[in-house]
Parts: sequence; structure tokens; C-alpha cells
Amino acid sequence: MAKLVGGPLGSYKGKAGGTIGSSWKGIAVVKAMPLSVANPNTVAQQAHREMFAACIAAARLLLSELISVYWNPFAKKMSGFNAFVKQNIDCFAGGELSVPADFYSARGILMGVVDLDIGAVAPPGQFNVSYIDNSGVGDALASDLARMVEYNETKNYWKAFTPANNREDENFNLDDAAMEVGDSIHCYFFFSRPDISKISDSSYKHVVVEPLP
Repeated sequence: MAKLVGGPLGSYKGKAGGTIGSSWKGIAVVKAMPLSVANPNTVAQQAHREMFAACIAAARLLLSELISVYWNPFAKKMSGFNAFVKQNIDCFAGGELSVPADFYSARGILMGVVDLDIGAVAPPGQFNVSYIDNSGVGDALASDLARMVEYNETKNYWKAFTPANNREDENFNLDDAAMEVGDSIHCYFFFSRPDISKISDSSYKHVVVEPLP
């Protein structure tokens, strides 16, 4: 704050350029305007913090089995963890996964899955996964490994599956004893080269666990 002692324009109040004129104890003063004014409690900022926190929580749960293996090798100028968060943060709101169809468990250039179908039954908790073997189409190989991530919305947990099954198998089962009849589950399926030199984008399916026939 500086005392304004006159000049060709005299004292003033309000904004002028990058300054603010005012009076302090009857003395005309001038202050430099702040570069920015931060309000950390706006509704938008609170919503963004909730989105960020929920996405970070999911990323931490998937770090060892998914992100470290299938995101780190392909991240550019950032960690796989940060790339995962950047890709998926907009899918979260209110502390939960709010737009599950837009979420990606993997992003890559490998040929993806064709005609994916996933069913779930309990007890016992089991996924029935099937698809068409599209080996030889584009860069798809019979040896590409099947991978899946599950988000159980009802019970609020994440689980990654890394079975030994590959593209030519066309169908297989995955076990999750924690799921129960009626659970709402979001599934994200993708393929990976055995040496993880390529991965595909994940494909999304929503299933509701049904009773065993």
C-alpha cells in the first residue's frame, strides 16, 4: 500500500489499471490489484475435489494389478497413475463412479473384442465371459490375453482379473465369491499381448447378478 500525495490526476477511488484507489484513515492510498483471487470453497471447486478424490481412490485400489502393468508402459510425460486419473476423472461425481460407460480400464491400439457378452450368477459368484475369436483381423493374435476389471456398484469395490485365457478361447469363467444376487456390476474387458507390448481399449458391459439356474 502506498500513500497518494497528489499529482496531475489527484486522488481517486476504485480500479485504475492495475491499481485500486481508496481512503485509509482519511489518507488517499493506492494498492496493487492481486494477480488472482482464490475462493477454495465454490460449488464447482468442491465438486471437482470430490471427483478427484473418488478417482484417486479407485486408482489406488487398481494400482498394482492394473495401472502399474497396463498404464505405466504407455504413459507419455507422466506416470501411468496420472494418465489413468486424467483419462477417467470426469467419470466420477459425488464420491462415486457416476458415468460408468465412459470409464476405461485400458487404452491402446491393439484390436479389441468383438461381440462381448458377460453374464453373472450367484452363488457361487461367477462371471461367464464370451466373445468371437477375431484372430488375424488387423493386429489381433490368437495368443492375446484376456483381461477384465470389475466395479461392483452395489458393494462399492473394484477387482482386476488376469486369467490365463486368450483371444482364441472365446469363452471362460471368472470367480468372485463376494458378489450376490441383485448386485449391479460394471465390467471392463480388454486384450493384452503377453509381453504387454500392445493393449486394446477396454469394452464396457453392465450386468446384474442373477440367481444360479
